[in-house]
Amino acid sequence: MIDSKAIDAVRSLARHGNFRVAADAIGTSPASFSRYIGQAETYAGQALFERTGRGATIRPAGKRFLQLLDALHNATSQFEAGVKRLRSVGPEVLNIGCGPLTTRTIITPLLAELLDNWPDLRVRVDVRATMEPLEALRIGRLDVAVCDLTHTPNLSDLDIQVVRKEPVFFCARPDHPIHQATPVSIAEVFRHPFITAHMHRHWRSAIAATLGNDEKAWHIVDRLPQVESDDFSLVTDMACRADLIAGGMKEDFDQHLKLGMLKEIRTTQPLTWNICAARRKGVKFAALDMFWNRLCHRYGAE
Repeated sequence: MIDSKAIDAVRSLARHGNFRVAADAIGTSPASFSRYIGQAETYAGQALFERTGRGATIRPAGKRFLQLLDALHNATSQFEAGVKRLRSVGPEVLNIGCGPLTTRTIITPLLAELLDNWPDLRVRVDVRATMEPLEALRIGRLDVAVCDLTHTPNLSDLDIQVVRKEPVFFCARPDHPIHQATPVSIAEVFRHPFITAHMHRHWRSAIAATLGNDEKAWHIVDRLPQVESDDFSLVTDMACRADLIAGGMKEDFDQHLKLGMLKEIRTTQPLTWNICAARRKGVKFAALDMFWNRLCHRYGAE
């Protein structure tokens, strides 16, 4: 196997494009760093970088080599996760990753149903609105992810099930000024201070398009959200206490709506997002299969 120091050197040189800077980044001397790059190129059977007076530029072979290193890292991580499950004592653990908008609407009712039928089921749930659940899924730290996959560039290594296509629900406290003129446009919603979970690049582009996709629109989008948190309890509580518009799933706001602490903002057009479930291809064990099958059956996955 290729030496781990040679792997670190290739990644660092690809990132920095300069031998001295790349060597400093991984804490080694320039002489040792050059030796590591030489070892990697000997291992690959060809030059991975084009040397220049100012540094190094990665060649097509180098880019392919990095892709193979990523595949090796993912395969090793999946192997280690499988061995860890094999060594575990007692019922196996199902590791679920999800976005904050799916905890109350999908994960909680589904787990309650499963626990009724399988009392010994052990589950860990990691809630994040960023891309981290999918990356953790790919390397084996998670077994299944339930989140918005609209913005994901490559899903070829995953089995995907579309669970829902849901409209985004907007609300604010009853005395918020936006309620004076409803229904309002989506553009008007985002001209007000906003609170929600992480807003990834796809959503920022979609919002900018509704605002006209010009410099002024992107200036507004770059300032969104004013408050950001993956804890949806905080999101709803803050929307009740301040003039912040909250966006998410209607179920996440139901309790506060019934108590009159929040009020729906009716819009002239819908803004929708996809809730999808993903699992790695070829990975099967009892708890995962049970969760996946119940998810598809209960929520009508396509």
